[in-house]
Amino acid sequence: MMKIINKILAKVHSILKGAYHANLYDSYRTSYNIHESFFFNGEGILFYGDGEINIAENSYIGRFSIIQIGKGEKVEIGKNCSIGPFLKIWTNTAEVDSDFNFPDKKLSKFGSVIIKDAVWIGANVFISPGVTIGSNAVVGANAVVTKDVPDFAIVGGIPAKVLRFKNINKYGDFDKST
Repeated sequence: MMKIINKILAKVHSILKGAYHANLYDSYRTSYNIHESFFFNGEGILFYGDGEINIAENSYIGRFSIIQIGKGEKVEIGKNCSIGPFLKIWTNTAEVDSDFNFPDKKLSKFGSVIIKDAVWIGANVFISPGVTIGSNAVVGANAVVTKDVPDFAIVGGIPAKVLRFKNINKYGDFDKST
């Protein structure tokens, strides 16, 4: 009898959890400019702040990702982007050269984050304020992106650096010249 009750409770919990996330993600669509085809791929995705989020069609973001948008800043995600779990995007953060003993003198870094079309971002990536990731770029897992990423670049590391460029041309064909 206890097994049946536990199964029923687990099912009810699962249904309520799914409904909670669906409601939360619907509220993001109401608060921000998110295309209806954008997919929230899992639980624990958090968008917050007084800034602006614009997300184009056919993109998705993985579970437990966070996008923080400060007032006056924006995050843009282009078409056909694949974003893995545990992504962190900040549009404002403390400067490392600040003296944290004096909070009233703490310096901050601000800047919008732009992710252009057809970008693939691996798991557990951090993107700093003011960064633009170019079209068709790849950001490897666990990277910390502190500078702009060129179109067609494959980047990785801490801080992220260009490892190489894709062997395709702007028309999506394999480029034998590289």
